[in-house]
Amino acid sequence: MNLQVLSQLIALTLIVLSGPIVIGVLAFNKASYL
Repeated sequence: MNLQVLSQLIALTLIVLSGPIVIGVLAFNKASYL
C-alpha cells in the first residue's frame, strides 16, 4: 500500500467521521436561533 492510497483513505475516513459532526453542529446552531 503506497502513501497516496493511504492518505486518500485517511482523508475519506475524516470526511465520513466529520459529516455527522458538521450536521450536528448545524442542527444545534439552527435550534439555538429559534
